[in-house]
Amino acid sequence: MAKSPFTKRDEKRELTRRALIKWSVAAGAALGVSRSNVFDILEGTVDKNLAYAASDNAMARSVHIIAGNGGLAWFSLLWPQVEVAMANSQTFAYHRPGMATLAQGTARPLALGPDTPWKNLPAGRQVTCFTCGSNETHTNNPTSVVGLNGANIFSIATALQAGVPSVIPVVTIGDADIGTAPGGARPANVGNGDGIVGLFNSAASRAGGLLSTTTDAQLYKAHYDAFIQLNRAANRSTTKSAYTTGQGAAQFLGTNLSAKLQITPDDLARYGITAGTRQNVTNIARAFIVTVKAFKMGLTNSVVLPAMRDDPHGAFDGGDVNTIPTALMKVFEGFMSDLTATTDDNTLKALADDTVISIHGDTTKNPLQRGGWPDGSPGNTNTVYVYSAGHLKSGWYGQVKANGTAEGFNAQGAPAAYNGAQTARYAMASIAYAIAKRDERAISTFANGLTISNYFGNPKEL
Repeated sequence: MAKSPFTKRDEKRELTRRALIKWSVAAGAALGVSRSNVFDILEGTVDKNLAYAASDNAMARSVHIIAGNGGLAWFSLLWPQVEVAMANSQTFAYHRPGMATLAQGTARPLALGPDTPWKNLPAGRQVTCFTCGSNETHTNNPTSVVGLNGANIFSIATALQAGVPSVIPVVTIGDADIGTAPGGARPANVGNGDGIVGLFNSAASRAGGLLSTTTDAQLYKAHYDAFIQLNRAANRSTTKSAYTTGQGAAQFLGTNLSAKLQITPDDLARYGITAGTRQNVTNIARAFIVTVKAFKMGLTNSVVLPAMRDDPHGAFDGGDVNTIPTALMKVFEGFMSDLTATTDDNTLKALADDTVISIHGDTTKNPLQRGGWPDGSPGNTNTVYVYSAGHLKSGWYGQVKANGTAEGFNAQGAPAAYNGAQTARYAMASIAYAIAKRDERAISTFANGLTISNYFGNPKEL
């Protein structure tokens, strides 16, 4: 049915409103105006509804981890297959036999061990685990666990987040590939987590810049303020806004946002990072630390990073299972603690309430055999782990059983014969649903008829 002129008018108005919000927040960041002040300006110059829309993130931010080249296997020790963990086997590829317990109150079974992160979160905030996709051993950017009807979930995330104002919509680290999706953003790429810092840096305030010293920056700002005071036109209604913007610009030129993103020794200590921590674990921590700070200031909506990539065949034989999972657990605990303790400068909500985290990879290796930890997985299965901020039902969908068989699930989440392509569709649509904060209509373009609410996701509260 053709859209009425009124519908077209309303849609055009909504697009214009979103464009104004996005432009205003981006301009505010560039000019050194805080997001809260931007919203005050919008309320005073446009209306309260627009200011409210600007201050409330309709979509969650997201962090996507791609654990390639066997690196996903480490995460199978943090959130193990339930029957594998509970079997108390000395030969299965679970490093804490006899120490796992079943989570209480989760929507579906979930095993928790000594190295499982976030055990203290409420049951509804525990991870959702999808046995899905196919084994893609020795791949750094797997495809079977990121695709949804021809689009990549990482790019879909940016399309959903397009209405949430930010300076740089998505940042990728290293060779992390976000693929494409209709309406998806182009990523800004950096070499490592520290590289994110350099994305937000006033050239004038850098070492050697005109305003690189605090004294010079303050003097420049003082000169500009004095100029305004001496200019009689500065207080006229027709020029006051421009001079106010100029004041913000003068302040920003001497402000190095990257200084607010810098990683400190206290940050590293909070994540359990020491001189003896493996570099691939440290790299994850450094990326997380900067991500929290960037999310707080609304500088970006999504970060996609590579992880581990160390193909740990000898993890059990060499004893690395006694140290690496614990180190990873501390990093993820530090990340969640920071997300919980940090409020968004925009919404004043804890970032943990507004962030979705997904973990993808090439292979979990064989969870039933620890000697040499073979790459093959029962039924050619793979796994995706999701922290949904409570938007998805927690626990496992699908499983690898202790007898070596693989079980999938259908479109209603019920057990079914394993079909990696189908289960991956359900999993990716569920991630999109979590990012969209349970808005089924928002993901309909990508979900292509799949229903997530009630089956994989908690229904939207009315």
